[in-house]
Amino acid sequence: MDDATFELMEAIKQVTGLSLTAEKTYLLESRLSDIMSDYSLSDFRELSRKFKNDPDEEFKEKVIDRVTTHETRFFRDESIFSALLERIIPEILERKRGKNPSIRIWSAACSTGQEPYSIAISIHERYPHLFKDVRILATDIAKETIEKARSGIYSTFEIGRGLTDSHLKKYFDPIGGGLYRVSEEIRSITEFKQHNLISDPYPDNFDVILCRNVSYYFDHQERKNLFNKIEKALNQDSFMILGSAESISEYSKSFIIREFGLCRFYELNPSNFTLFIKGA
Repeated sequence: MDDATFELMEAIKQVTGLSLTAEKTYLLESRLSDIMSDYSLSDFRELSRKFKNDPDEEFKEKVIDRVTTHETRFFRDESIFSALLERIIPEILERKRGKNPSIRIWSAACSTGQEPYSIAISIHERYPHLFKDVRILATDIAKETIEKARSGIYSTFEIGRGLTDSHLKKYFDPIGGGLYRVSEEIRSITEFKQHNLISDPYPDNFDVILCRNVSYYFDHQERKNLFNKIEKALNQDSFMILGSAESISEYSKSFIIREFGLCRFYELNPSNFTLFIKGA
C-alpha cells in the first residue's frame, strides 16, 4: 500500500470509523473514481487532503456515501423479526406493565430504510393495538442515504427484495414510474436522522437497539467504544441486536446472550453476570 492510499484510509477512518485494509484498496478505486474525476483530483493524496481540509461539506458527504456499505433489503434475516415479535417485545411489555407502555427502538446504520420500515410493518401486523405507542428512530452516517430512507420511495427491484405481495398491497402506495412509497401510517412512527456512530452524541432511553453488520468494519477500540455507547443509550432490561456474524463477548460484560430460534440477541445485564440461555 502506498502512502497516499494509507493517508486516505486514515482520513476515512477518523470520520467514519471504517477500518479499511490493503485488501480493500480496490473498493476505494472503484467507488471513488467518479468523484476524483468530477473534482479533477489526480490521486488519493489530493482526495484525502481535500476530504480533511476543504470546508465543502457536499464533497465530504459524497465520499462518505461512496465508502460506506448500503447493502440491505426488506425483512433481512427473518429470524430477527421472529425474535423481536415473539420474545423481545412481549418481555418489554411484561416489564412495563402498569407503566408507560411506549416502546422506543433505534435502527442504527439503517442504510436506505428497509430495516426500520420492516420493523414498523411487523409490529403493525402482530401488535396493531400497540402500534401507536411505538417510536422508531432510524439513523445513518450518509446524508443521501438517510434522505432516501426518509422519502420511503422504492423501486420495483428494491420492493422485490424481501417484501411479500400482501405487504406491498397493504403498506405501499404506487406513485408511478415503477416506484412505490411506504404508507403514511407506517412512516408516522419512524423518524430519520443523519448520525455518525463515531463522533455524534448518542440519543438514549431505548428499549431495543439494532446495530447490525456495522461493528466488524471497526477496529478493536472503536468496537469497544461503540458497544459502550450503545449500553448507555439503552434502558435497563433492554435489548441489542447485532448482525449474525458479530459478537460482543470480547468488548463488554454488561450483556446476557440470548437466543430465540436462529436469532442471537443481547439483554442489558446490570449485574455484569454473563449468562448464555439456549433457546430462551
